[in-house]
Amino acid sequence: MAFYPTISTTWAGMHGEGMQLELSCEFTGEKRHFASFIADPTDETLSLELTVHGGSIRISVTQLESLIAAAKKDVHSEAWYDKQLPSGGDG
Repeated sequence: MAFYPTISTTWAGMHGEGMQLELSCEFTGEKRHFASFIADPTDETLSLELTVHGGSIRISVTQLESLIAAAKKDVHSEAWYDKQLPSGGDG
């Protein structure tokens, strides 16, 4: 079963790193940081930096917005597809 935690945000500014928005949630009774919105120092391009298996993966916000738009349009549950099919009981 999926877990839908409440996401907490914290603005973090560190000397030499600028300002970032950190995302965390409570998981197994512990607050865990799992991602940050960051800006590239060369051109201010925004990215979502995900923490995965102890490493970082960055996805540009522009690409993320395109992926979300595609998902909103075309991602559906199996139950949704089942409702789209004709019932087939009439032969």
